[in-house]
Amino acid sequence: MVRADLSSAAQTRSLGLSLAKLLHQPALITLRGELGSGKTSLVRETLRALGVDEVIASPSYTIAQSYQTRDGLLVNHLDLYRINEGIDVDLLAWDDYLGHGLTFVEWPEAGTGQLPPATLDIELKHVTPTSREARLRGVPEIERELVKTMRAAGISARRSHEAPV
Repeated sequence: MVRADLSSAAQTRSLGLSLAKLLHQPALITLRGELGSGKTSLVRETLRALGVDEVIASPSYTIAQSYQTRDGLLVNHLDLYRINEGIDVDLLAWDDYLGHGLTFVEWPEAGTGQLPPATLDIELKHVTPTSREARLRGVPEIERELVKTMRAAGISARRSHEAPV
């Protein structure tokens, strides 16, 4: 697990840039954290760094938004906050979003049973009203590279070998 301290919007932007440099398709990135912890902001910053020029809106009410980068990469952004486990989850067109491109899923708990293991799982926690702690879990290679790119961007990041919380 990688822990990073995000003390400003600029550091969230830097984390998004780091993610954009490291993520390769196909990838599933899950985002956890309470309301207002910055999940959508982090996705927005990552999509901007990937070259999405259009308006990037929260899919809280639409459930899913799809974008294409300048390089033609398909990026999906799902928000399962309003989805109920069971019939709602079963009716979602998962094949349209998984297995190709990059797919970001906020509130992945609602998709339990439908979502494959995440390439990268990100949990954001409030530390103060203006700062967050990010916990990122992925394969060891991604974690090592994340620490390098985040440190190079001025983000306090460290690898932790403790069991997931």
